[in-house]
Amino acid sequence: MAFETEGNKLVRYTEEPGVTEVIVPEQVQILGKECFLGCQQIVSVSLPDGMTEIAFRAFKNCRNLQRIRIPETVVRIEEAAFSGCEQIKEFTLPPNLEKIAIYAFYGSERLLKFHLADGVFRVQMNDIYQNQDNTALLKKFLCERNPEQKRILFSRIDDAKYKAAIAYYLLHLGQENDEIRKYAKRNVTRVAKFRMDSHDADGLKEVLESGFVTKSNIQKLIDYAIQNQYHECYLLLLEYKDKHIGYQNPAAKLKL
Repeated sequence: MAFETEGNKLVRYTEEPGVTEVIVPEQVQILGKECFLGCQQIVSVSLPDGMTEIAFRAFKNCRNLQRIRIPETVVRIEEAAFSGCEQIKEFTLPPNLEKIAIYAFYGSERLLKFHLADGVFRVQMNDIYQNQDNTALLKKFLCERNPEQKRILFSRIDDAKYKAAIAYYLLHLGQENDEIRKYAKRNVTRVAKFRMDSHDADGLKEVLESGFVTKSNIQKLIDYAIQNQYHECYLLLLEYKDKHIGYQNPAAKLKL
């Protein structure tokens, strides 16, 4: 049997040949520690309503896991729960989440988007654990629902990658203040390049909507898109320049 249970607790899942999608039975309300540890076949997992936590190393090193349905009842993601899940690109955090433990997403290097209750938070995960103090603040930010507390957490972070990501997230929500707007403006080129490197055209659109891309930096971004052959992003930048800044040389439109 694939599911080894004790009462309402899933003790261990054993992979079966050819099974890539797993639906955990409704009677399971507790995930045991390491219950999916090292499962290499699974691509998709759906967890039942009623669970309150994702257990210690529950999905560690599930290297092909791409999608997981987390019920809204979950309030804790424990230590290393998704560590080494290399294929996860985006993750939906439950709206009542209170805790993300240490190393919860360590090694999930493709993870670039967190879907929160009020929007999409974009951050580069491949170096998220380089500074533990800033990482702890970032995880608090992801669980925080009070706008004022979010702004306070922004002011306490000093890592430019995290701080810039938070600035643009709050800006997009209309929850910014003067400090956040100034920081977003100073870091507009950094954030736009990150969005392009992530092949995140929607994220680049958010940056352009800020109005901070100007005549002084638009060409740098266009050249960066050309250099890296980011065709979709190049077209977005070109359209933005054409609409908001204009061209001195019409032939510049034909670079890529």
